[in-house]
Amino acid sequence: MFAGPPCAGKSTVAGELARRLGISYLSMDATRQRILPGAAHTRADREVAYRAMHFAAELLLQAGGDVVLDAPYGHPEDRTELARIVDAGAARFRLVECRVSPETAVSRFRQRGPDPDRPDLTGDAVAQSARDYPYRSSGLVLDMDNPGLEDAIRQVREYIL
Repeated sequence: MFAGPPCAGKSTVAGELARRLGISYLSMDATRQRILPGAAHTRADREVAYRAMHFAAELLLQAGGDVVLDAPYGHPEDRTELARIVDAGAARFRLVECRVSPETAVSRFRQRGPDPDRPDLTGDAVAQSARDYPYRSSGLVLDMDNPGLEDAIRQVREYIL
C-alpha cells in the first residue's frame, strides 16, 4: 500500500513497481474517476472509491494475485476496510509512505498543472496536505523530495521482497 499526500510521487513509484513486478495496480483516484466520472471530489465520493478499490483488491487477493494500492490514506477510516482484508488473512500487508515537503509537492503540482478531475486541488491545498499529512512511520518511509525513481524502486523492492 502506497500512502501520502497529493503530489508526493506515490502514483509514479507504485505504478512503476507494479509494472516491473507484473502485478495488479489499483489507484483510488483512477477508481473514483472510473466509477464516478464527472462527480465532485467530495469526501463521500472518495469513500465510495476506497470501498470499490478495496473490494477489487480483495477479489484479486482471493484469486491468488498480488496488488499494489495507491491512495492518500490520510483519514483513519480510509484504512479500516483495508485492515479487515489484512486481518482476514487475505494479504501480506506492506505500508510505503511517501514523505514530501510542501515546497516539493507544490512544485510538482505546478509542473503537472491543474487536474480537471480534482478542482479542489490547489497549490495551497497541496502545501497544506504535505504539512499536515498524518504519517504513521510504521512501514517504509520514502523521502520523495530528492528521489530517483530507480532508488525508490530499489528501496521498496528490498522492503517488500
